Amino acid sequence: MKPTALVFFDLDGTLLNEESLVDEEVKKALVELKEKGAVPFIATGRSPIEIQHVLEETVIDSLISLNGQFIQYEGEEVYRNVIPKSLVTGLKELTDKKNMPLSLYSSDKIRATRYSETLKNAYNYIHEAPPAIDRDLDEEEDILMMLVLNADASLDKEIIDAFPELSFYRNTPYSIDTITKDHSKATGIDALLESINMQDVPLYAFGDGANDKEMLERVDHSVAMANGLDDVKELADYITSSNTEGGIIEGLKHFNLID
Repeated sequence: MKPTALVFFDLDGTLLNEESLVDEEVKKALVELKEKGAVPFIATGRSPIEIQHVLEETVIDSLISLNGQFIQYEGEEVYRNVIPKSLVTGLKELTDKKNMPLSLYSSDKIRATRYSETLKNAYNYIHEAPPAIDRDLDEEEDILMMLVLNADASLDKEIIDAFPELSFYRNTPYSIDTITKDHSKATGIDALLESINMQDVPLYAFGDGANDKEMLERVDHSVAMANGLDDVKELADYITSSNTEGGIIEGLKHFNLID
């Protein structure tokens, strides 16, 4: 049976609370959402291996991860987009020159090129341990996303300008998500719909950060969290309460996705 809706949830600052966990009330709302025929998705910049606790603790088994680079529908991979090796090598060389760590993401591994306090702070910020060091992961695995570890935002422009073939999203004070140019959570949604042939199903999305903007513009009904960026809220059809004040449940009720 075709779903009644596809509902995409960003994680940090949206579906997750300040401890990077899903509140019990939100877990119950997701059960009701699914019982009413909708399919909930995680739509995140994180890797699949970083969100296993969410998949295990909720009824969600579909995801758009790595900012649209890797997609699963009901537990099965349906899409991946690989960063060309020449771009991975080039960004490794530039970050080496600047003594910045670079994290490399495959579909099931995360490795960093070097250790630093910024690396530790970036992963502590999302309540994760820093990845192991292996600067040659790209020799063995498809790289789907990279993370530039840099706490000095004044250096961002030089990095961005050096790689017009890549898109960069600063989502924390310590890091910049990096993927192939013109890819995003929104292009991930398009790839998903083509893969599962559900272009006529209503789309809803919840988000708060810079990498959610394209997704909120892409869907039929968009919800921004009260704790989100101002320019994100300007794009949304509805501004709900914050992620720590029942915003997910309020937004689902506003669109009659749950009672």
